[in-house]
Amino acid sequence: MKHRKARPGLQAAGSKAQQPDQLMQRALVLHRQGDARLARDLYESALQTDSEHFDALHLLGILEYQTGHAARAIALLTRALRVNPALVAPHSNLGLAHQALGRYDDARDSFERALAIEPEHVETLNNLGNVLRDMQQPEAALARYDEALRIKPDYLRALNNRGNVLRDLQRHVDAIASLDTALQLDPQYAEAHYNRGNVLQDLHQHEAAALSYRQALRIKPDMIEASINLGNALQDLAQYAAALDSYEHALRLAPNSIAARLNQAHTLQRLHEPEAALLSYELALNLQPDHVDALIGRGDVLRDLNRHQEALACAEQALQLRPDYAPALNSRGVTFSTLGRLSEAQVDHRRTIELAPDKGLYFRNLVQAGPLPADDKHFKAMRQLAQAPDRLAPDDQVNLHFALGYALEKLGLHDDSFAQYLQANALQRRRTAYTERTTLALLEWCRATFTPQFLQQRRGLGKQSAAPIFVIGMPRSGSTLIEHILDCHPAMYGGGERRDFIKTLAHFIAQHHAGRSELDTLAAVTGVQLVQIGNDYLQRIGDAAGAGAGAPHRRFVDKSLLNFIHVGLIHLALPNARFIHSRRAPIETCLSCYSKLFDDVPFSYDLGELGRYYRAYDTLMDHWRAVLPPGVMLEVQYEELVADFDAQARRMVQHCGFEWDDACRAFHRNPRAVSTSSVAQVRQPLYRHALTRWQPAAALLQPLLDGLGPVLSGTTAPDPQDIHPPIVPHQ
Repeated sequence: MKHRKARPGLQAAGSKAQQPDQLMQRALVLHRQGDARLARDLYESALQTDSEHFDALHLLGILEYQTGHAARAIALLTRALRVNPALVAPHSNLGLAHQALGRYDDARDSFERALAIEPEHVETLNNLGNVLRDMQQPEAALARYDEALRIKPDYLRALNNRGNVLRDLQRHVDAIASLDTALQLDPQYAEAHYNRGNVLQDLHQHEAAALSYRQALRIKPDMIEASINLGNALQDLAQYAAALDSYEHALRLAPNSIAARLNQAHTLQRLHEPEAALLSYELALNLQPDHVDALIGRGDVLRDLNRHQEALACAEQALQLRPDYAPALNSRGVTFSTLGRLSEAQVDHRRTIELAPDKGLYFRNLVQAGPLPADDKHFKAMRQLAQAPDRLAPDDQVNLHFALGYALEKLGLHDDSFAQYLQANALQRRRTAYTERTTLALLEWCRATFTPQFLQQRRGLGKQSAAPIFVIGMPRSGSTLIEHILDCHPAMYGGGERRDFIKTLAHFIAQHHAGRSELDTLAAVTGVQLVQIGNDYLQRIGDAAGAGAGAPHRRFVDKSLLNFIHVGLIHLALPNARFIHSRRAPIETCLSCYSKLFDDVPFSYDLGELGRYYRAYDTLMDHWRAVLPPGVMLEVQYEELVADFDAQARRMVQHCGFEWDDACRAFHRNPRAVSTSSVAQVRQPLYRHALTRWQPAAALLQPLLDGLGPVLSGTTAPDPQDIHPPIVPHQ
């Protein structure tokens, strides 16, 4: 994160004993008015008359520094000092020019020569503190700021810069105090508000940080760094749309800002807009083709778009530019995992941990690429790190606890494993925006709206395409295995977890809401609009899937599991589409969800909420079974697929309209990319030990059992008259 220093003050020296001539007077007036070109001409005219005119040399040196020509400034100020070395101002201004060129030793020497002349010159003490900070000498810098403040306690720049160096020293409380003192003296001091926001960001107080950045921008709307860092704080608060607005404001101010462009791209990724994110990364690379972080980000987006070889090439290029850069190794390792090259992935992930041993994400990526033995040094490092959470940022804590939980689970240390999952989920739930009542109400709305009468009135009106196959259900229910099997068939293409139907609905609502709510807009859908929805969806997935007339794949598989919510609308928009419902025993499904950190499954981090969500999902799926025509949806029970693979796999292929192909039997040899947390499991043959999970003590499991209810939790037999009682979310 970039610090914004208070701009050090340039000083004008006293004039010569004799009055300056009319030429210098006019030059100085123009200089103060900001007319650099005419002022420069007049200063140079004065020097043509007198090449050792001190004021002309000094003031022209100041002008060159102010207009970004530090090397010219150094030459002029050096000449001025030959004429008169006894004044503070030219020494101090020469130090500023050296500092601008990164010549910190020379800058320090110039400031110290100025202080030898006038030891209590507060502006020079402040400037010396700045250059010492640039030289990574924070304690020495702090001493200079303190000395300036001893002489002038209300010196705002020193208070501001003192706050920055205290932040460098991890003395965050003292940093806030110094910046608050500056703001008490001048509440309109934008730089102090900005730097206060930076300290609060370090303390993970993101809401307070955002407030400070907004205060800075209220005073100085064109402060680019404040706009960028406001976006960063909003990202940390998961307010991605607002963060995007902040980055775009920065880009309006500075279209060539690499930092703003990269943050814009990252936010677009979080908003599931990979094509737009890719464009942002490419715009950044147009500005700086060798920008390593832009190359890494571009590769990550290409991986999301299933362009894995291009993603690998980006990571390789980044590593050529910056060998042993942990983010680049991590990006390549994740792509290796996605492609099933797990041993290569493990090598990269181990190296990232050696380079960044406090990064929880790197441990999680390592364990997902394969189990770790108990004597593995990285497993031991995880256990030690978990005992020192203060070393980690919240995001790293969450990732580490999930990683350690998974590693312990694979070693059969289930009690220890579940303890890690409890910590991980508790931390993540506090960071997750999830309104249970709203979510459960949406599922109930679907059941109440898509009645047999509603479907019958609109049946057959949508787009007549048989290409889509939707795999739906809960996460961790065996859906990746189903998609992998179908993708082995030469006529089908597994498209992965795509958000195309959600985007299609968002686009439709934006076009047709006419002041109505989103749900009312969907409930009023017409036959013509159903065709539009179907066409829009097919267009979105067409390029990725390669489906359609004459294409190598006649059908494509969309494994966006939460499309189970939209089954009724999908059926109306695409009446010839087929659904495969992936099912697994409720407790096993929920415990498996609880063991994973998902990108967009907010209901899985609290056992009670997870159980109630599962019950609502099960209720809605019962409804779809009752209202869909026969043959539209196939039920595949994970346990039955494992126990009788051949028969169940043939049912799936037949449901999709194809003859059996023996390639489907060797699904674990399928080289296709897999980006879910099942990346390692799906590369292995089926084993029956995967059917049941270890379960924790009843007291720990009780919130889940209560959420599921007696039928789904297996604690009582179903009552035929009341299989699905109302689901009441906790307040």
